[in-house]
Amino acid sequence: MAALAEKLEFCAVKQLPQAFDSFFEFNKLDSETSDIAFRLFESVDRLHNFLLWSILPFMSDIDRLVAYIRRTLTDLNAPPTDAAYEYASVPLCVIDAVFSIGVRYESTERTVTEFCARYHWQRDGRGKEKEHTITEFLNILNPYGNRWEEMAGTVFRNRQRTSSRSGILKAEATYSFAKTLQQFGVETFAEVLKSGLRNDLRHAIKAIPGQASGLSYAYFLILAGNQDGVKADRMVTRFVADALGVRNVAPELAEELVRNASKTLRGEFPKLVPSSLDNKIWKHQRAKEDVGAAKCRP
Repeated sequence: MAALAEKLEFCAVKQLPQAFDSFFEFNKLDSETSDIAFRLFESVDRLHNFLLWSILPFMSDIDRLVAYIRRTLTDLNAPPTDAAYEYASVPLCVIDAVFSIGVRYESTERTVTEFCARYHWQRDGRGKEKEHTITEFLNILNPYGNRWEEMAGTVFRNRQRTSSRSGILKAEATYSFAKTLQQFGVETFAEVLKSGLRNDLRHAIKAIPGQASGLSYAYFLILAGNQDGVKADRMVTRFVADALGVRNVAPELAEELVRNASKTLRGEFPKLVPSSLDNKIWKHQRAKEDVGAAKCRP
C-alpha cells in the first residue's frame, strides 16, 4: 500500500504538473481552451485524491504522513532560512522560545530584534559574532528583582502572558527559564548541545508556570541547534491530523511520527532532519490556515 501511495503521489506532484506546464508553454492557448484544460487538471487531481484516500485505511500512520508530506511540501532538502536559526546567542533562543508560544510570530520577532537593539547585542551570525552567555542575560534582568511588570515593559516591551487565564508574564517565564539553564551550567550553544537533552533539566523547565507542555523547551533546543527536535504545537499536530484523516492527534504521537517521517524520507532527501521537517510543516500549515481565514472574512 505504501508503494502504491508513493506512485500516486509521484504522479500527482511531479508528472502531472510538469506535463500541464509543458502543454501550456508550448501551446499558446486562448482563455476558453485554457479554462477547459485547467478543469481537466482539477478533475485528474480529484481522481488522485479519491484513489489516495481509498487506500488510506490500509496504510500505517507513518506511511500516511510520508505520502501527505510528499504531496504538500517542497524543497525537503533545503535547510530552514529563518533568521531565528542563526541567533548569535543562547539567550535570544530563550526569548524567542518563550514569547512565541500561542501568538503571531511577528510579535516575537519584534521582541527579539528590539531587545538586541536596546542592549547592543548582535542578533544573527551564529559562530561569527560575540556570543553572549546566559549569565550576561541574567545580569540585565536581575536588577528588576520580582518586578515582572517593569521588566516586561522596560526590557522586553512585551506584556504577553503564558496564558490568557491566570498565566504569568512571559517576561517572568523567560527569567525563570534562563535561571534554570544557569543552575544546570548551560550558558552557550556548546553547552546546550552537550546537556540540553538531560531529563532533569527538561523537567525543571517544565515546572516553570506556563511551561508544562514542554513546547517552549522543545523549540528552544531546535533554535539552539538540536536537529532531532520537533515542536509538536497546534500547527504541527493539525498537519499530522490532516495527513491521518482524523480530527485530533496527541502532541506526543505527532512528534514521534514527524521524527520517523524524516528518517523514512532521508534516503531520498539526505539533508532532511526532524527540525527542518518541523519547520516546513509549520510554515505550510500556517499558510494554509491564513488562506482559510482570509476566505472567511467578509
